[in-house]
Amino acid sequence: MGVNVIILGHIPTGRVDCLEAFSWNYYKIIDRFEGTIVGQYMAHTHQDHFSMLYSEEPDNHPTGFQFIAPSLTTYTNLRPAIRVYTLDGEHQDSTYRPLNAETWLLDLDRANEKNETVWELEYDTVSAYNLTWLTPDTMQELYERFREDRNFFERTFWKFKNHVQQPASSCDDECYKNNLCEIITGRTGDPDICKDISLVKQREFFLKNKMC
Repeated sequence: MGVNVIILGHIPTGRVDCLEAFSWNYYKIIDRFEGTIVGQYMAHTHQDHFSMLYSEEPDNHPTGFQFIAPSLTTYTNLRPAIRVYTLDGEHQDSTYRPLNAETWLLDLDRANEKNETVWELEYDTVSAYNLTWLTPDTMQELYERFREDRNFFERTFWKFKNHVQQPASSCDDECYKNNLCEIITGRTGDPDICKDISLVKQREFFLKNKMC
């Protein structure tokens, strides 16, 4: 009888504030058990994004991805948010893989003016990104679309990451390149992931955007 494993964590393993030894060993575990580990759910950054993990074999195929959820905790320039996941279960052939993810934002104006708690759906992943499945392969395809279509990246990922309608100019060339790097960084201190961005520059970006 097969076993499906869901991992709930806090610090995404690609962050500089994740211990490097733990991060690299975790990466190897995902590689070894990619058929068993069906979901990885992280937080810590207060922002809404995801990161990819890859095989160490020559084909370097995607072995998994981490949903990184926004936070209910208030933070500068970020609205309180909650994430709702829909999983494939529970039935006879359940995979427990994610089918969709919704992000809901608190209406701060209404909370302040009327003392009412109202949550508004910001987006759902499947509809916003025009996806059918949420698998390592489809998330890799989404990343590649971000690389090919910067306007799409700004209208979706960059907007959702910050919970607000960010003007395109707020993510300059360096910001764009670093965000793409962040998406494919599943372990900290890896010199082979973003070869056009030095580890020093990657560290500077992560520390500048360190939320906790």
